[in-house]
Amino acid sequence: MALVDFCNRYLDHAKLRFVRNTYDNKHRLCRRFLEFLGNPAVGDVTPEDIHNFLMAQFETRSAKGFNEDLKHLKAMWRWGQDILDIQTNPTTKIRRLPADRAPQYTPRSADVLKVLAVATREERVFLNCFLHTAGRRSEIFRWTWNEDVNFEKREVRLGTRKTRDGSMEYEWLPMSDELFEELWWWNHRPIKGSPYVFVDTSLNHYNKPYTTRRRFLAGLCVRAGVKMFTFHALRRYCASLLADTHKISAKTIQRILRHKNVTTTERYIQNINQDLAAVMDLLSEKGCHEGLSKEVEKG
Repeated sequence: MALVDFCNRYLDHAKLRFVRNTYDNKHRLCRRFLEFLGNPAVGDVTPEDIHNFLMAQFETRSAKGFNEDLKHLKAMWRWGQDILDIQTNPTTKIRRLPADRAPQYTPRSADVLKVLAVATREERVFLNCFLHTAGRRSEIFRWTWNEDVNFEKREVRLGTRKTRDGSMEYEWLPMSDELFEELWWWNHRPIKGSPYVFVDTSLNHYNKPYTTRRRFLAGLCVRAGVKMFTFHALRRYCASLLADTHKISAKTIQRILRHKNVTTTERYIQNINQDLAAVMDLLSEKGCHEGLSKEVEKG
C-alpha cells in the first residue's frame, strides 16, 4: 500500500470518529508527512524516516510540534495494524521530547466584567452560557432546545467526544438561577423554527449552528479594551474562580469540568492573584446584567 493511500484511509476513519479540530490536526500532519517523505510504500517507511521527519518539525516548530505529530503518527499506525493488518510499526520505539508546558492565559475578573459590560443583550446570553457552565466551545455551540435544555428540571446537557472510542458522552448539570433567566433567549431567538439554541444568521451560514465563531470574543475584547482571550480561557477562568474564591476542591471542579483525570483539572486551576468574591456577586446578583446595560447606555 502506498503511503498516500494509507493516510487517506486513516483520515476517512478519523473524520467519522473525531471532532473537527482533531481531524484537522491529523489532516495537517498527513500533508506534512507526505511532503517530507514523498509517497513510498507503507512497509518501506523506517523508524529513521519517522525520526527525521519529527526532528524537522522540532527545528521548524518546537518540541510540542514533535510530540503532537508523534502522537498522531502512533495512532495512525496502531489503526493500520488493527484494521489493515500492517505488519510493522516504525513509531513504536520513538519517544516524546521533553517539553515545558507554556502557561495559558486566564483573563482577570475585571476584564471579564468589562467584556460583559460592552456586550449586547444577545452577546451576554451567549457569554453567560460559558460562565455558568464552564462548558467547552463545541458543547455550547451544539446545544439544541429539545435535547440539551430542560426548563422543567432546570438542567442543561453538555456532551463531548473526548472519550476512548470517540463516541459522544453526555452529562446533565443543574442550571443556576442566573442561567435559567438568561435563557429568556427561547422567546427572543432570531430564527424561531431552529432547533439550535445559538444559530448563525449570516447569509452564507443561515440557520446553521456555529462551529468556530473566531471573531466574536476577539471583537468584544477590542471593544472592551482588554487583552484578548478565548472561549477556552473562560473555562480556565471558571475553574480558577471556583478554586480561588470559593475554595472548591479539585475533585469537585473536576466533576464540573468533566475531566477524566484530576491532574488535567489542576492545570486549569491557576491563582489569578485577586479577590474574586465581589466578582461572583456581580456575576450572580439578580439583574446585574441589566445594570451593566444601563451603564453602557449612559457611556
